[in-house]
Amino acid sequence: MDKGNEISANMNLKFISSIVHPKDGPGTGLPEFAFIGRSNVGKSSLINMLGGRKNLAKISSNPGKTRTVNHFLEQDLLFYLVDLPGYGYAKLSKDEKAKLEYIIKTYILKSRFLRCTFVLIDSRHDPLKQDAEFMKWMMRNEKPFVIVFTKTDKLSKAGRKNLKSNYNKEIQGFIPGFITEMIITSSTTRQGKEEIMKLMKEMMLI
Repeated sequence: MDKGNEISANMNLKFISSIVHPKDGPGTGLPEFAFIGRSNVGKSSLINMLGGRKNLAKISSNPGKTRTVNHFLEQDLLFYLVDLPGYGYAKLSKDEKAKLEYIIKTYILKSRFLRCTFVLIDSRHDPLKQDAEFMKWMMRNEKPFVIVFTKTDKLSKAGRKNLKSNYNKEIQGFIPGFITEMIITSSTTRQGKEEIMKLMKEMMLI
């Protein structure tokens, strides 16, 4: 891919707002696509990769830094990329965890414009209970989601090739009959950028 094509493939993202309740969102009626995952899953790095900018979403050495629902406007295609707080960060207090869970679930349940949630999974780990519990909650509430594997550049070639089938097989222990779309990404190699953007464009037409 030449440099010109690479630049044009980036999302044209602009930070708009940080909120804690959907009623305080942009309210423009544009489609929204949310990104969520366990703390330290590489969410900020993925968002920066999609936008082609290193400092678009803040990357911290301290997991659990995102505490609000952050809206980024895609200025060309006219949709919002929504950065949600992470879940599963053990060092938060019980009250802090409850507050973040309320913010996350309220947004997902109450947002009128959410088209799909991209659930980020660290490709280096077997299916984890916290991820499975979140996805089961999404399924119970009939909220569409797609799995996005992160940090796949750290896997072997064979590991990347068999990642989707192996994960789907192993997660059946948590969620029998589980099936959803899966995307392999790497913020280092930029793999998965075009696939995510293509999927968003398709969902905007629904």
